[in-house]
This record gives sequence, structure tokens and C-alpha cells, in this order.
Amino acid sequence: MNLLRRIASLPGLRAALLHPAVRRRIAGLLGLRFLTAALAVDRPLTLVLNELVRARGQVRTYTVRSTGVPVALQHGRDVEILHELFRGGEYEPPPELVDRLRPDRVRRVLDLGANIGMFSAWATGRWPEATIRAYEPIEENASVYRTWAAAAGADVELVQAAAGVAPGTATFLVGRGAGDVQVAPGTFEGSTVEAEVVDVLPEILEADFLKIDIEGGEWPIFADRRLSDATDLVIAMEYHRVGAPSLPARKAAEQLLHEAGFATGYGAANYWGHGTLWAWKPTDRVAAEAARVAGAAG
Repeated sequence: MNLLRRIASLPGLRAALLHPAVRRRIAGLLGLRFLTAALAVDRPLTLVLNELVRARGQVRTYTVRSTGVPVALQHGRDVEILHELFRGGEYEPPPELVDRLRPDRVRRVLDLGANIGMFSAWATGRWPEATIRAYEPIEENASVYRTWAAAAGADVELVQAAAGVAPGTATFLVGRGAGDVQVAPGTFEGSTVEAEVVDVLPEILEADFLKIDIEGGEWPIFADRRLSDATDLVIAMEYHRVGAPSLPARKAAEQLLHEAGFATGYGAANYWGHGTLWAWKPTDRVAAEAARVAGAAG
């Protein structure tokens, strides 16, 4: 991996290696993560065989061993996401927030950048009584989400639109799996689609838990003044270099969230310039720890 990072720094190669599809392929080849991801589901051998030879490009449904909740994925594209959530623990809350995120305390979950529904499946297992509202603008992903929702029978609602801060439309560069990104019309070659944009700030203010992974679309949301009106909200996010008001992107995200009254901490950056981060509105129970983490981040 260190050799790969040095190679990625060479002129002309870094841009190619930054492409989401290339990154996912490299991760799969180096880590063989589909083998460990298979251990999370009820039919691990079937998943491995489907991933390698039998069902590449096809959507299949499995059941997560630890929760009994179904997951749906497209073989050859989505097993990495299964690994991230159910083996890598990407959204497992930090210790200071575990009590705040007990099943009886989270009733409204908002999933921005729902992709194929893997986070919604994880959230269903953790908060079985919660309602989940999800946003995903790309039909290729939304169709898999609908397959999952039908199998899960969970209290979910999928909105096939992009999350934003004002109604409108947006252009997305597609055919990149989980890396579908919003672009300015005419600035990129490749297949694009137009998608509706919905102002999600009113829903954010009503949510108990917000997951946001929208490939750079997070920045207008973080900068919106209405975000400061949230009172008891926990956010788990993936931030990105694209669209960041300044670099490094994590520092920019922390600054905007601190201005909105959130404490931030935890998560991790990666070599590609994006990473994960948690944010939460302090309460009496966590105010002291929130102040400590925010001070350390500053």
C-alpha cells in the first residue's frame, strides 16, 4: 500500500488512480475484501461464487448474520460497501455517543446519498423502530435500493432525488457506481443524467441521526445557516475534496460545523483527500466531552 501511495504521487498517475472505479478495484484486489465481507451474510460461499463467476452484474439479496436484516447488492460493484458497513464498522458510533444513539432514542434517520441501501440496512438493524427517509438520485442505485426495501419490509421511504439546500435540478456524471458525482453541465465527458434537487434542511432539523455521503454535495448543507437550528442531531458523514471551500477538507468541514454549533471528532482521513467525521449538537450529558473534542480539533 505504501508503494501504491508513492506511485500515486507521480505526475500523471494520481488523477487516474483517484477515479472512484479505479480506487474500488485496487481496494478489492489488494484486500480481497469480498472474502471477509462474505462472512457477514448467511450464505458466504454463495456470495463468493456469485462475486467471482456466477452473477457478476446481477443483483442478489442476502441476510446479515448479526441482525437478520436483508441486504441487496450488485455483484462486481457493491461488495466493497457491504464490507465497509458490516465488517469495517464504518458507522459504529464512538464511545461518547453510544448511549445517545440507543435504539430507544433514535426514531428518525435521514440517509443522504443512500446509494444501494446498505446504510439503510445497517440502520434498520441498529434502530428497528426508527423510520428511515433516504435520498438517492441515480436510478442504477435506486433500483437496488428498492429491491432491498421490498425484501426488508422496513419502515423506509426512498426519494429519488438529490439532497440540496434549494429546489432545482442537477447534472450527475454516472456510470461510476458509488462515485456518481454532481458536475456543471458540459464540464465533463461521459454519461450524465438530470436529477431533481430537494431542499432537505427541514428534514435534517427533524432527524435524530443524519448520514451524509453525497460526493461533495455536503458543502452547501454544512454552510446553510439553518443548520444551526438543529437541537439534538448526530451526524455521521463522509466529506470530500470536491466542492470544499478550502483544503484540507476535514478542517473546512469542522469549521462550518463548529459555526453551526456542533462538536466534531473521530473518523479518519485517507490518502485520497476525503474521510469520515462525526458531528453532534452538545447536550448536558456530553457537553464537557464535546468541548474537549472541539478544542482538540481546533
